[in-house]
Amino acid sequence: MRWVACFLGLLALATGCVLEDKPVDPQMDGSVDGGTCIDVDCPPNQPICTEELQCVQCTADDDAYCSERALVCNIASSTCVECLNDSNCTAADAARCDAKECAPCDDNAQCGNIDGLPSNANACDDGVCVDCTPENEAMTCPDGDSCNPVTNECSGIQDGSRLTCEICVSDRDCGEEGNRCVAMTYQGAPYPNMLTGFCLKAFTVGDPCERPYLVPLFGRESLSGPPEANFCGIDEANVTCPAVLALLNNIECPSGENSECPESGLCRDFVDGLAEDRCTYLCSDADECKKPPVAGSTCGVGSGGAGGAYCGG
Repeated sequence: MRWVACFLGLLALATGCVLEDKPVDPQMDGSVDGGTCIDVDCPPNQPICTEELQCVQCTADDDAYCSERALVCNIASSTCVECLNDSNCTAADAARCDAKECAPCDDNAQCGNIDGLPSNANACDDGVCVDCTPENEAMTCPDGDSCNPVTNECSGIQDGSRLTCEICVSDRDCGEEGNRCVAMTYQGAPYPNMLTGFCLKAFTVGDPCERPYLVPLFGRESLSGPPEANFCGIDEANVTCPAVLALLNNIECPSGENSECPESGLCRDFVDGLAEDRCTYLCSDADECKKPPVAGSTCGVGSGGAGGAYCGG
């Protein structure tokens, strides 16, 4: 039989102390009813016995119970809590410490310590910490890159670096005046995908389109959002922007195979004899082709032109 000595009049029994073979439990508030105690005397959810004879969850010197549960120790109350400050909150959708609990962010400054985001991220977007927003891309995206407004991620595309019909994810990517980043289709399907667009000129009365962008695209909203506008475009049923650029840049296809050209591109000889094995595309009108008088400004059927009229035919 094990006997534990207890100080009479000053100290009472704690769990583990035995008097007449009867264990004595801690009180409901975690205290020990007088006497001495050690950690093994305390319940599992309050595993530490303090010098003040209190069973608690944690102390300034021992927060193991909290850290094992991804919590922090509130020393003032010796209890485990979700947070004491914003730095304790590392979830993208709960980056702010509010009354010792992690809550959605309401300030960019709360987003610098978020799991899964770059260390320089500090963008709060509708309560969620993200890589960037278009409004603060200069602070969070390196080397002048733009922020993709759809994914809230740095795009790897430098602001203002994209010309007409070049790929983009944000209006900020487009460097030519009046251009915005517009989602496009090819043969009825998003091209190249729903998150990527091409820089196109928005036109109004008195500000006309120019070849080869004379097919109007009405009522389109850019990837950066409203307002809707009308754009100088191409025949999306038959042509892609990469194919248009291949023609404009006089890209060769030495093997004579269409596969050497971008999607929707054709490898053809031009009827004027000034270009052989060049990438071009289907057309229904010469206005969809290069500006004359250069090679590729006509629309017709020429050498190897099976399948319809093409620019340069």
